[in-house]
Amino acid sequence: MKAKTIAIHSSRGGTGKTLIATNLAAILAMRGSNVAFLDLDFSSPSLATVFSKKVDDPVLYWLNDFFNGKCRPDQILIDVSEKTDMKGRLLIGLANPTVAAIQNTIKKSRAWEVTAVKKLFAMLSAFFKEMDIDCCILDTSPGIQFSSINAVVSSDLSITVTTLDSLDIESTKIILSDLYDALSKKTAVLVNKFSTEMKLQSNEDQNILTSKLEEMLKHPVIGMIPCYCDVLQAERTSLLAVEKPSHPFIRKLEEVADKLEKSQYLT
Repeated sequence: MKAKTIAIHSSRGGTGKTLIATNLAAILAMRGSNVAFLDLDFSSPSLATVFSKKVDDPVLYWLNDFFNGKCRPDQILIDVSEKTDMKGRLLIGLANPTVAAIQNTIKKSRAWEVTAVKKLFAMLSAFFKEMDIDCCILDTSPGIQFSSINAVVSSDLSITVTTLDSLDIESTKIILSDLYDALSKKTAVLVNKFSTEMKLQSNEDQNILTSKLEEMLKHPVIGMIPCYCDVLQAERTSLLAVEKPSHPFIRKLEEVADKLEKSQYLT
């Protein structure tokens, strides 16, 4: 998978989007890809917390600094793969989590937003052409905000994470038709945290549900991940793909990575 950008998005919060994005980025790096993993959720940034144990203070440059014209693209990337067993590199770009930075971004004008998408394209181009990056993973804001729209516009594939909650499904249908289809963007749906009480014990049962969802949402389902209580209760700073690579949650994400590497959804 060379020079591909994947946006991980959701219509609402609480779907497990960031957990999936983080571990998918780690899986691809562990397999040998050089991955740039960017936090584009400027209204509620979380990657600074997720990687707090792997990043030395202070962070010299945030993604906010790049979009405000204060640094080069390469200056926002922090290599967190040096202390882990990864064949490739995992480089992260963090959004500033301070209240002041969040408020500053919220107050930006529409003109600034237009400039931001141009800068995002330029950043991704620099990563691929100058820094030997194979794949960029964009963790976006849920819903329709300027940063999430910019991420979708600049991506080769958007993966929309949803649960089977009726509100999540309905809002996912809306965002698929009103955003992705309107922009003619390649999109796949990832179902997360479905209850094992649904008695989907066989692959046949899952295939039936997958077909129904694809018919309902009019987009392919790239994977279905059950709800694992220990994952929900795990410390957010733990990287499951590295610390527990045999966990069934990670095994399910491995299946998603297999499909991405085979370019099934990127051609």
